[in-house]
Amino acid sequence: MIKRITLLFILVFVLKGCFDTSLEFEDQYRTVVEAYIYKDKAINNIKLSSMISFGADTTGGQGITDAIVMMERNNESWLLQHTSENPGSYFIDEEVLITPGDTFKLVVERGEEVITAKTIVPLNPSSVNMSTSSIGFPKVYDMREFKNMVLPDPIELTWSNPGSDYYFFRIQNIETFEDPILPDLPEHSKFSTGGFLFQMDTRPTNDNYSSISVRELTYYGTHRIIIYRVNEEYVYLYNSQDQDSRELNEPYTNVENGLGIFTAFNSDTLYFEVYPVY
Repeated sequence: MIKRITLLFILVFVLKGCFDTSLEFEDQYRTVVEAYIYKDKAINNIKLSSMISFGADTTGGQGITDAIVMMERNNESWLLQHTSENPGSYFIDEEVLITPGDTFKLVVERGEEVITAKTIVPLNPSSVNMSTSSIGFPKVYDMREFKNMVLPDPIELTWSNPGSDYYFFRIQNIETFEDPILPDLPEHSKFSTGGFLFQMDTRPTNDNYSSISVRELTYYGTHRIIIYRVNEEYVYLYNSQDQDSRELNEPYTNVENGLGIFTAFNSDTLYFEVYPVY
């Protein structure tokens, strides 16, 4: 799953520390959308939750289960079903053929409230190449050895990007049994993300190259690289998470009459192997 984006994380104590007088805010109740479309995957990443302003007494973030959710593309439309096992999650219960360049519209109705958002499915990543499909690295038994060890050359990734579009990479170790490169890995590092031994997401980039250093990896074995081509709305929202919390600016949203993100991804997949050298 793509990096989890927390919407509207506001620190009340920052305000209290900046003003001598008490502040009063009008309560705001808004719907937060977190909706992703992946080419060649089922449409089941549509999530709705409540946002309540810090002036309210009620805690926000609960899944919204009573919405009417529609997905539209040209003259086609689908009524999404709610997943009772995961409150606030909606899906299309049929296969939808997704083509690069398709424009999807999301429509959410809650009583008199109508929320809409649009996104375009990006083109496929083009001419993706990897400098090597395997890399050897000595077994490390002492961290002092690792600090002074000569590392293999990083894995170089290149792709065609004449339009300076944005990409990011998800790197996963997909082995079932762990074989750590470093000794005494912290327990919390094991299967910490999505059930994988190791998973790392890179920042979005509009370059046409990137690299993976062995120093960033923690386990031997087969790794999967998913190269995602993304839209600008994802990049804007990703970058907004880096803002200073004292600014109290709302994160970027492309949702009308609501908050959050509706975006689409297209991807390619490569594999490489990290093997021990004794």
